Amino acid sequence: MTNTLRWADSIRAGQPITAPFADVPVACNDPHDVAAVAAAALTAPDSGEDVVHRISGPRALLPAEQVDVVAATLGIPIAFEPQDDATARAEMESQMPEEYVDAFFELFVEGRVDETTVHPTVERVTGTPPRSFEQWAEAHVEAFRG
Repeated sequence: MTNTLRWADSIRAGQPITAPFADVPVACNDPHDVAAVAAAALTAPDSGEDVVHRISGPRALLPAEQVDVVAATLGIPIAFEPQDDATARAEMESQMPEEYVDAFFELFVEGRVDETTVHPTVERVTGTPPRSFEQWAEAHVEAFRG
């Protein structure tokens, strides 16, 4: 969820949001939930080194749906423009090593990992459901307003 903060400058400037992998929904998570699961896991008497906790948010959203949530939270219209793969690759390669870019394309274009699956981990480990993207956006609304 926090990755959407990269849109803040564009939102403040009244520009449309462009994002890659526009047709790929992701069940992104709130860092608060990641921390809560980590704290619970690290302090549980039966925690072990071989335990893996797959964490997700409560539902998978497309980038355009995330933009819609931020727009509703701010009470302003925000346009969304999908980014084609070639443009996305060039932009990403200007910001990170090529191996990372290749990994993103393997994940999201080739579908090597399913990020649409909603996992019950947060509620199972912490006893509370994962925070929604709407809750996250409301908690971070000032970051988009600047």
